[in-house]
Amino acid sequence: MVKTLKRTVFVGEFRHAVDEKNRLAIPAKWRAAASGTQEFYVLPLPGSHLYVLPESAMEKMLEKADDISIGEYERRNALRIIAGGGHATPVDKQGRILLTEKLRKHAGIQSDAVLVGALKGFEIWSPAQYEKINKSSTAEFATSAKALGI
Repeated sequence: MVKTLKRTVFVGEFRHAVDEKNRLAIPAKWRAAASGTQEFYVLPLPGSHLYVLPESAMEKMLEKADDISIGEYERRNALRIIAGGGHATPVDKQGRILLTEKLRKHAGIQSDAVLVGALKGFEIWSPAQYEKINKSSTAEFATSAKALGI
């Protein structure tokens, strides 16, 4: 028997074109999983890729950010990098989100992008960067899995 999850889960890998207006289609499977989400949050992360969260996951991130005091410089620096370069984007009727020019440049995305599930959100990579990082990540998988406790 298959158990139905109560949370939105993003799994799989997809390759989509970025159109002339800098819009990128979210896979239909993911749009269905995130039904009710009107807006996604596109965040730049070190490593030349983007991390995308639906509203529900962003709400949980905000709850954690509420606990950061003014004197916690390292944590505030991380927030500045993420939030300062981030972009909230509505989903249009065709299931596309907008990638700002600054975000596309950060990730090195030109005409195509690779969307990779990351459970509570998904990552967006340039195909070349994704191929490069995927090879090194595969080599470090055992160590990373152990750190996750899986």
